[in-house]
Amino acid sequence: MIHKYGLPLTDSDWAGLPMRAGHFPSVGTLEDLASGSDTVLLWTGGTSSVEISYQDGAGGRTREARFERQSGTIDLLPRGISISRVRWQSDGLGSGCVAVNFSSGSLGQLLGGRGDPRPDSLAARFAVRDSHAADLVARLQAQVVADNPLGAAYAQGLSLTLVSYIYARYSRQGAPNDPAAPEVGQLPRLQIEALMVFIEDFLGQDIGLVDMAAVVGYSPDHFARLFRQAFRVSPHQYLLSRRVERAKTMLRDRSVPIATIAAACGFSSQSHLNAVFKRHTNVTPGRYRKG
Repeated sequence: MIHKYGLPLTDSDWAGLPMRAGHFPSVGTLEDLASGSDTVLLWTGGTSSVEISYQDGAGGRTREARFERQSGTIDLLPRGISISRVRWQSDGLGSGCVAVNFSSGSLGQLLGGRGDPRPDSLAARFAVRDSHAADLVARLQAQVVADNPLGAAYAQGLSLTLVSYIYARYSRQGAPNDPAAPEVGQLPRLQIEALMVFIEDFLGQDIGLVDMAAVVGYSPDHFARLFRQAFRVSPHQYLLSRRVERAKTMLRDRSVPIATIAAACGFSSQSHLNAVFKRHTNVTPGRYRKG
């Protein structure tokens, strides 16, 4: 029996976006599919020839699409899409699908209930090759399958990173494949939230401009300009300030060696922590700890 929407991968204890998974035979037809939320589908398995008839909610006009789906490609389904029929035929291996749903309720929980950040311009796209989006979905799936070993903050960070990246790259009308050219010269609130979560989650690691730019789907040079407009400092300066604030918190526990604090906060050495900390606070970590 084919479960046309797949089966739930996640439950109410999962900290990230809700996910479903399904397996489909090498040949088949499904009818009357709909999505109430923006959804990303990651496909694995054999190569399939697909025909689909759908209405994407933009005026109700029926559209037809024919394409070849390969393992590792993604589909983007906007909320309100209505699929009247989808037919496929593969090379005999069948296909697997993992769906990540960008529901307003889940996004509200991730963002602390601060409104619905979803744009209205996400269009249906099929068999998209996007290694970054595919990797994010695969990482989320791996966390679910392994019972979330890296914790809630990691799952939430991955979820927000996926959402902000998809909306940054694919909701721009007229330039859907150019993440370096946003319609306005500022970062949307959702992307700012995703960046803040990402930075706090990975503060102890060697993250840099390229890593932060990838979170929101912009080229590094354009991202640096947008970041300065949003945060009033450069990405590097913001990282250092957040590392100093975390070091302040950790220094209150006098049992933790300063060298351990330096590593936990992403500094290359204790001397690096000393130099940056003194530049920001006018005292050394040791003096700060003494009060």
